[in-house]
Amino acid sequence: MRWPHLSRRQPCLGVAIDPTTVKAAVYRSRELITATVPVPPAGQHEPQALVAALSEAASRTGWRGRKAVTAVTGERVVIRYLRLPQMTAAELQAGMAYELENYLPTGARDMVVDWTILGNGSGPNSNQMDVLLAAAPRDQVTQLIDLFRGAGLELAAVDLVPLALCRSLAGEIAAATAILDIGDQWSHLVLARPDRPLFSRVLAFKREELARPGIAGNNPLADLTQEIRRSLDFYRSQGEAGFNPEGLLLTGEGTVIEGLANFCQEELGVPALIGRPGLPGRPVEPELAIAAGLALREIGI
Repeated sequence: MRWPHLSRRQPCLGVAIDPTTVKAAVYRSRELITATVPVPPAGQHEPQALVAALSEAASRTGWRGRKAVTAVTGERVVIRYLRLPQMTAAELQAGMAYELENYLPTGARDMVVDWTILGNGSGPNSNQMDVLLAAAPRDQVTQLIDLFRGAGLELAAVDLVPLALCRSLAGEIAAATAILDIGDQWSHLVLARPDRPLFSRVLAFKREELARPGIAGNNPLADLTQEIRRSLDFYRSQGEAGFNPEGLLLTGEGTVIEGLANFCQEELGVPALIGRPGLPGRPVEPELAIAAGLALREIGI
């Protein structure tokens, strides 16, 4: 089973779902129209409550179509950034049928798997290409399909958070950049260049936890920046020793944490700024970065 995919340049409703809110965005009249609807406390355990929140978010954007795009995330979602010899898409398709077991920790059984060519290498890697491989549990994807169907929507694609973030912040990624999205359930770290994501990790830090004052000398923000440093060290150890981000872009609900940008800048030694996701000159709120990136997917922006 391949992930649902729709040819580009056909606007879709972008929807990001987390434990507390449903965020929706749609590109219309050269603007991003957005809506945020809180999820009732029972929403995560009562499908109809989540369906109602999703329907309300779609309605508030004025979306009258059926096509929607969402993203999967979490510890069970596997993302691999591969560097392979250059080949055609057809050759990659044939090769992946035999290589999946080598790239996925539990194999492809009970997983929905897809991949995309990010681009060709340059310099000493000019005869290679970068490929993103992703796999999500089949039950997780099926639940999303059923959820959207219950709200009268049809999933045109299931995307990845790192791709949505890079798309949403494309106008601000002028050089090697790190992106940190702090959500209510997960945080996402993405290392990127202007033309592609290079590496990403799901970090087990929530906004609520990071906003709490440190206890007995522990500082949650210090733990977060330490994980960012470890991620940078790991990526460099994989043959990318020259990767030095020129800045850190912050998005997500966690951008409201007092002193977040200043703390990250001091700890990491690079400029840290609140990201301005969306369209150049017409940004949306930082917490809408993922939804905006999903909405921009199908129109090729």
